[in-house]
Amino acid sequence: MVLIQKAIMFKIPLLIALIFSQINLCLGQINPMSVSPAEADNSVAAELKSFQLANGYKIELFASEELGIADPCAMRWDEKGRLWVLTIPSYPQLEAGKKPVDKLTILEDRNHDGKADTSYVFADGLMMPLGFELGHGGVYLGEQTELVFLKDTDGDGKADKREVLMAGFGTHDSHQTINSFLWSPGGELFFSQGHSIYSRVETAWGIEKADRAAIWRYRPLRRQLDNFLDGSMASVNPWGMNFGEWGEMFHKANDPELFYTVPGLVKTAHRALLPPIGKLVIKGSIIEIIRTKHLPDDLKGDFVIAGYYNNKIERMRVTDDSSGYKARLLDPILSSSSRSFRPIDVKVGPDGALYVLDWYNPIIGHYQASMRHPDRDKTHGRIWRITATNRPLVQPPKLADQPVPVLLDQLKSDEHWVRYQVKRLLAEKSLKEVRPDLTEWVEKLDPKDSHYEHHLMEITGVFESHEVVNEALLKQLATGKELGARAYAAHVAGRWSDRLPNALAILEPLVNDQNSRVRLEALVAVSTVHRPEAMVLATQVLDQPMDKFLRYALEKTAYALQEAWEPALKADQLAFKKPAHLAWLVSVLPPSWYTPEQYRKLIQTESRSPEVRRSLLLSLAKTGKAPDIEFVLGQSSAQTDAVLLENLSKLDAKPVSALAAANLKTSLAPTKTAELNIAAIQLARAWKIKPVAATINLLATNNQIDQRVRAEGLKALVELNGGAVLPLLQKLAVSSETPRIIRLASLKGISELDVTLAANATVKEMQRSGGSVNDMRDAIAPVIDQRSGIKALVAALAKTVLSKSQARLALEALATKGINAPELSARLNQLAEERTISARKYSPDYVEKLAKAVKEQGDAKRGELIYQANPSCSACHTLNGKGGTIGPNLSAIGRGLSSREIITEVLWPNQNIKEGYNQVRVETKKGEIIQGIKVFETADVIHIKTTAATKNRVIDKKELTSQTENGSLMPTGLMDTYSEEDVRDLIRYLSELGSN
Repeated sequence: MVLIQKAIMFKIPLLIALIFSQINLCLGQINPMSVSPAEADNSVAAELKSFQLANGYKIELFASEELGIADPCAMRWDEKGRLWVLTIPSYPQLEAGKKPVDKLTILEDRNHDGKADTSYVFADGLMMPLGFELGHGGVYLGEQTELVFLKDTDGDGKADKREVLMAGFGTHDSHQTINSFLWSPGGELFFSQGHSIYSRVETAWGIEKADRAAIWRYRPLRRQLDNFLDGSMASVNPWGMNFGEWGEMFHKANDPELFYTVPGLVKTAHRALLPPIGKLVIKGSIIEIIRTKHLPDDLKGDFVIAGYYNNKIERMRVTDDSSGYKARLLDPILSSSSRSFRPIDVKVGPDGALYVLDWYNPIIGHYQASMRHPDRDKTHGRIWRITATNRPLVQPPKLADQPVPVLLDQLKSDEHWVRYQVKRLLAEKSLKEVRPDLTEWVEKLDPKDSHYEHHLMEITGVFESHEVVNEALLKQLATGKELGARAYAAHVAGRWSDRLPNALAILEPLVNDQNSRVRLEALVAVSTVHRPEAMVLATQVLDQPMDKFLRYALEKTAYALQEAWEPALKADQLAFKKPAHLAWLVSVLPPSWYTPEQYRKLIQTESRSPEVRRSLLLSLAKTGKAPDIEFVLGQSSAQTDAVLLENLSKLDAKPVSALAAANLKTSLAPTKTAELNIAAIQLARAWKIKPVAATINLLATNNQIDQRVRAEGLKALVELNGGAVLPLLQKLAVSSETPRIIRLASLKGISELDVTLAANATVKEMQRSGGSVNDMRDAIAPVIDQRSGIKALVAALAKTVLSKSQARLALEALATKGINAPELSARLNQLAEERTISARKYSPDYVEKLAKAVKEQGDAKRGELIYQANPSCSACHTLNGKGGTIGPNLSAIGRGLSSREIITEVLWPNQNIKEGYNQVRVETKKGEIIQGIKVFETADVIHIKTTAATKNRVIDKKELTSQTENGSLMPTGLMDTYSEEDVRDLIRYLSELGSN
């Protein structure tokens, strides 16, 4: 094995660099596990044997495809204990000429043996619906572009009425249309849409639009639709939500993340990423919060999640975190070795058991496999029932056809399933029938009951569902002892704010509540009151400790209320409780009409935080002139605030007086921190502040100064002194006594000034580089990232000899950067004494031949040695928790792609480039060339993820001369120097990753 390693150690340029960068749709996907080979045995018994269940549980089949539930995607219980199941065999695309066969089926366990024995279809001929919920005597269904209401009007158990409630939801992606329907405690219907969806929905309240992933809220009696967090601000594909015992909202991303939704329930077009509270290792969806006495006590309150991607039922524990929550992952309740076990919904049933909806399919996506892939399972679907051993099942009460008083008493049940059904049933009844009993029930409640305030919360939800304002009940809840009661009261005050005589009066003590979660709910509620004084109240939350959730909600509230508060502020009709409150508001959302004098006044305000002061100084710098820049740089805080100076450097260049430059020199003193020195140098470079050049030169040439400061100083001197700095840079670049970081900075500077000189100096650095691919990449990057730099380096290498090992490292470094430079590669191959074994051309026959050889003769162990022989692979890919992130995680690549697909991706990277992985190449006005994967783009900037940088490069488009997108980031012909045996064994190794 050692001999094999030595034989291949230096033969291989970058083996895997970016070869799978076309596989997944978006950066951040963890494992390509959505496409797996079909199981040899698809029986219920075989799948049951694949399960590994946590101790103390038992799993049994509740229903299977025998009852007509193939390809199930959602399920809901009704008050009779029947399970409604939505199935979508049409997914991912209806075949041309065929009618849709998707349907909504009702399952019953009539003999109460824990297994469904009867099924019948409520609605069929549906077109790929992804979610539904029972309510108001029928079914709310998300069917592609429409939110529809289905109802059985003649009692035959089959829908005969179909009403389109809303239309205009997007359908760009068949697995991201509206989904995950759920009632809130107050009778609001929540659902979501995914990243590729653009919706434009006409309502009586106006056009509602949501671009990309979003959360929708529908209030049925008012026909009022609102969206939150669009633009994929809280997951690119939210799927599944739930509410805590006091109405706290959570939602699950179809990605790993879990979110506390409440801070994002501020309706505004302003977009900001909502911070997650925890995450799974890999994708999972749906949230079921365990609130039943049947399941073990240690599971109570935990979040159970459908791990459809890794074939598990996951478990997370959610605990307090200031005004929000945090979640940690626990051991799963259920795992399966079956690749077709795809839990897609999880619900506690009327008996307290945990029911798992199993889509049962080896293929769950449509980007990674053909829509007509023969392994797509169209015939199976299961529901599994998990019970706790040695614990009695719950005996649900009779709820169907019960009078209002009986239903109301069930709001006291310890079982969440019961209360959820009761709230839905009460919402269905007429207000005339319900209202007298509501008042009487509240009056009969015992204030000494430990759950008294929770009962008040539940009954408040019934009033909400009927859109009836009960101010007295709200005020009682708002002064409750339980923080959950006060928090829910704040939420309701926001909902009723347009009908309360003075919602802000109720909300003011809650905004100033001693509990941060109450303050958060109150803050979100204030955002619904579109009056100037609402912003005054919102800023009072600043008087107590802030956290990430409060900051997020407060910033969004400022944007939500801007049309109300800004005109009043301009008219001098807004009186804040404290000057610091106004200072915060202006720092976050600077009015376009604000004058430098007004900014100066606010900057001198007492009791404002360093962050607010920094933002105000930045705003002043943006709008001000030379005297204002003097003021900014003259502040003592500015002379010690590295973050401020760094942000100033990102602004357009400003006029800097001699006094302002002298103030900046204070931050350049050798006694200051390296971070402050670097930030000051960056500002001088960006704004071309030449009076400080001499000071920077002293830092750059002082061997006692931090090397990072010296390196940054050399870069600045190129900008400030131009060609005059060349002699210094050349001297530093070639001297063996110069620290490496300084040599590289010098090479960067020379490259910007003279690529021919830079190429010659680069060759000397290449000859000096050790055995690290990263070192070699750093050495060649300055010149090859410059216009005409590759040509100059080829010319320099034509006159110079590298050792074989150095040339091989350079080949690997070139591949790591994704540079397609045939002439440079040819010269390096010549120096490395490599030969081209096979310039392979794409051919389906060749792929089949190689795939057969991989299967019959491939040596995975040798392939692993080939992979391991090149440590630079980790620069791009993660394998078993280690490595880079620009390419997808390879830990389970064999579970997602066949050997044929891997062959194609490895040998011909441009054959099938997936959306989101095209190479982007830009050139700046200074001649710098930057290439990588485009992460994000606006009208002003472009974010590029490169192989070398840990952070995305953010480039101002005003600085660009060109921008092109073409091909794969993996250079063409990277595998041409490998023998058939090497390629065969490498593919065998990769195809087995994740298979066990």
